[in-house]
Amino acid sequence: MGTRIDVAGTKLSKEYEEEILDSLNRSYLEAEDNKLTQVRIIIKRIIEDKDAALLDILKQIEGQDFSADDIEVDQKIIESSQGEIEETLLDNLRESAARIREYHNQQTFEDWFIEKDGIKSGLITRPIEKVGIYVPGGGATYPSSLLMNAIPAQIAGVEEIVICTPANRDGEVDKVVLAAASLLGLKKIYKVGGAQAIAAMAYGTETIPKVDKITGPGNIYVTLAKKEVNGVVGIDMLAGPSEVLVLADKKANPSIVAADLLAQAEHGPDSMAIFVTDSKELADQVEKEVGLQLSPESKDTARRSLDKFGLTVAVDDISVGVEVVNIIAPEHLLIYTENSDALADDVKSAGAIFVGENTAVALGDYAAGPNHTLPTMGNAAFSAPLGVADFVKKTSYLRVDKVGLENLGPAVERIAEAEGLKAHAESVRLRRKLNDSGRK
Repeated sequence: MGTRIDVAGTKLSKEYEEEILDSLNRSYLEAEDNKLTQVRIIIKRIIEDKDAALLDILKQIEGQDFSADDIEVDQKIIESSQGEIEETLLDNLRESAARIREYHNQQTFEDWFIEKDGIKSGLITRPIEKVGIYVPGGGATYPSSLLMNAIPAQIAGVEEIVICTPANRDGEVDKVVLAAASLLGLKKIYKVGGAQAIAAMAYGTETIPKVDKITGPGNIYVTLAKKEVNGVVGIDMLAGPSEVLVLADKKANPSIVAADLLAQAEHGPDSMAIFVTDSKELADQVEKEVGLQLSPESKDTARRSLDKFGLTVAVDDISVGVEVVNIIAPEHLLIYTENSDALADDVKSAGAIFVGENTAVALGDYAAGPNHTLPTMGNAAFSAPLGVADFVKKTSYLRVDKVGLENLGPAVERIAEAEGLKAHAESVRLRRKLNDSGRK
């Protein structure tokens, strides 16, 4: 299963740390100069020619011979979509949406203020007004991505949610995705994918409205486009290939560990599957089990992923395994150890932690409640899962009365003058003089 590193000792040395990080091959965005050039051309064309460019790009890249009227999904199709999928599946989507909403309802924010010495300061939270959500599609179906992105936006109070997702070969959006949108009352859905969708939402066309922020995962072209438009609009994160790290001791079930590694490896040939253990015997058992469980459907993709991006790290002590976790900062972390909850407390950097052998990543991906849009490529060291906070903006508030001006003014004048900003100091000094003269 790819690379194996045996780490000796009770502490992770700098040499081992560098060897582990070097083996990860996290050069997803840096090694894509040719794709970046293509993305920049697409963005430039849409800025200049809007719908005309968009339609031409859709025909060239996605093979869709659309007119401008074809881009937006008809409201009647969205409304009828719930009746066109199995009732059991529709119930499953409802349950998943309810759990996601319950979880994210805990993430609400309140304005707060401090009043002291004639000064009132605080922080005001307001929803972002327009949000664009990208839902991967075309040959696949991702209603879960729609739910995970749209529900936190709705809880935040976003007024307008725009969805872009590629159409299938028949020029239609998948019925399950439409049913998920219909359950949430979402109405603005556009049959556009790839970098062109990101550009259209960032700059606006005659058909697709400009938004304030774009969220949602996608392929390398989508990610590079989000990187390019960041600053014109907000983005959630630059998501790379899926990652899993399983931390397990000798008592872990090798079949379950192998199944979890394969579940991420089947995402794509660039997905990353990492196994960290204090048992060399378990490492060998998992290696064999992976070979046994490779299914014909995912064998080629999973094998390529494991060969290039698979990593096994064998440590002498499980506490060193936690150190390995913290330097990798994986997207998904699964802990199967005797003292799993205690080890989870020692984890400093991970997008999501799954504790215990019953806790499959797939449960979190679809229906348990926590968001599955997670930081990858080590970004868990400084960022968080998608949540309500991604759909709000914060504004500071300040009100100073005469007493507050006298309390604060002299210090501000001196600091401003020390910085050489005399006009700043004078703007405060003038107000104090006017107050002394009896201005009301």
